[in-house]
Amino acid sequence: MLIPPAIPPLTPIDELIESLRTAPPPVPAPIDRDIVYGMCTVGDAGRIHDKHLLAALDWIAGTRLDIRCRPDGAVLVHPTEYGETHVSANHHFRVPFRLRRIADLNVGDKVLLVAHPTDQQLAIYSPPALHAIFGQPRNQAS
Repeated sequence: MLIPPAIPPLTPIDELIESLRTAPPPVPAPIDRDIVYGMCTVGDAGRIHDKHLLAALDWIAGTRLDIRCRPDGAVLVHPTEYGETHVSANHHFRVPFRLRRIADLNVGDKVLLVAHPTDQQLAIYSPPALHAIFGQPRNQAS
């Protein structure tokens, strides 16, 4: 007569180890592969630094940039021959003070960066700009 082995129930640590052995769910592919996202903290004097994004846009040191504010608070950046600012050797550029005031972009703010390499465009969304998009109260039933 065979006696089946007694297997003790899993302990919390065993459950944790077992969950690590299983493969994570696959990461969904982006809807538009030509858009590159990033985040950064606005540095001193309006410094925007994201090496990965600037590389995706192929903006090298010395690239002149034109920076404009949209009415919704987003800041648009694109290369131009006579831009008022440029990409530095340290892979950053600075948003001028007057444009930061218009866009309510402050030193220390975390910003969303959205780049479209094909069109050579970069959009910078400050917290107030994102709040204008996502922070509006939902329609409430009366």
